[in-house]
Amino acid sequence: MECSLSQGELIRLDGEKDGVILRCSSGTIWLTCGDGRDYLLSAGNSFELSARQVAVAEALQAAECTLGKPLLARNPLHRPVIRLAAC
Repeated sequence: MECSLSQGELIRLDGEKDGVILRCSSGTIWLTCGDGRDYLLSAGNSFELSARQVAVAEALQAAECTLGKPLLARNPLHRPVIRLAAC
């Protein structure tokens, strides 16, 4: 699913039963998931939420992103590659 976020817009992410990957294709997104850390995603970066994990994401500037199932949920022979920038 593709999403367009305006600056300051918030979304709640739910990992559900298989987890979810948030991929940032433009802009900058701040993300927190209750682990005591904050994450910044810029174009080309992604973050994987595990099953049943919940997070909040905010566009620090207008951003485009996609939400999808982790590769592991689609194909158990592949592991996702995740690049993060921790604050």
